[in-house]
Amino acid sequence: MAFGAILGQEHALSLLQKALVSARLGHAYLFYGPSGVGKKLTALQFAKALICQGATAEACDRCASCHKMTTGNHPDVVVINPEGTSIRIEHIRALQRQLSYKPYESQRTVVIIDGCESLTPPAANALLKTLEEPPASALLLLLTSKKDALPLTIISRCQQIPFRPLPPPHIRAILLQQGVDEPTAALVATLAEGRIDTWMQTDISQVLARRQSAYALLQERGHTKSMPLFLLARQYTGSRDQCEDLLHWLCLFCRDLVMLKIASTTPLYNHDLQAELTSLASSVAVEPLLDLFGLLQQLRQYLPMNVNPQLTFEQLVIQLQQLLKTPGVA
Repeated sequence: MAFGAILGQEHALSLLQKALVSARLGHAYLFYGPSGVGKKLTALQFAKALICQGATAEACDRCASCHKMTTGNHPDVVVINPEGTSIRIEHIRALQRQLSYKPYESQRTVVIIDGCESLTPPAANALLKTLEEPPASALLLLLTSKKDALPLTIISRCQQIPFRPLPPPHIRAILLQQGVDEPTAALVATLAEGRIDTWMQTDISQVLARRQSAYALLQERGHTKSMPLFLLARQYTGSRDQCEDLLHWLCLFCRDLVMLKIASTTPLYNHDLQAELTSLASSVAVEPLLDLFGLLQQLRQYLPMNVNPQLTFEQLVIQLQQLLKTPGVA
């Protein structure tokens, strides 16, 4: 795989390739930007080019080093991922022990720390010591979707490489390469909001089914004749991730409804449901929709703070019924 196969990150790739060509490499790089836009893929390709025996700015994909990278078995490339929700000090101490030795086969050891915002405070302090006095043969690649969560002392010791949300045409092209049909690829390209991780890791039909459930809830204004609220909450919010997913889709639907009310020429995220959304928009005023959107954003902020997903959903349904002013169900 070549750098050219990584779509939508031309600026980041240009910076890295210039460093390879000039052989003026920093000791640490921070790849930051939204999740699911190619940071880890780029880090692996950059590491592959660094240890390639062909000594060029692009991995040859033919030498023994490239083959070991392709199979994930190169001894001089270390990948650290969060274990559970954190990267602990034991992981960094093990890394420091490995970096105290010379590389096994290459001229340098490349370390990729994915999700580095998950470093515990002791782990971050230990990593900082390595960044302050890095071994000459080590190159560290830190990847994060939450740059603001990192200590400034770590950020300041890395060369920063920004990654941007993927444009819809690139997402569409990636999905087509994966064998997704054209209509689905075109729809997902607009729904993905510049990220492709969710769509690549799960069955697309399942994601679209969850979207349809959120739309049904909005269309019915949260009312149900057949199920008590607490049972409905269990059905929709079996986990925190499921609740976050529901709030995400409701936000996109609210945005589309507002656009239909005030800027009818603006493209919709859910453009395949334009007829249904137009009909729904005609029965709801703008102000309640804006209030609902604000509530949804607020709930999304609260959810990571150990808020009970079921209570969050119940609050949402009650507010949904009140804001959109549909007569209640006894």
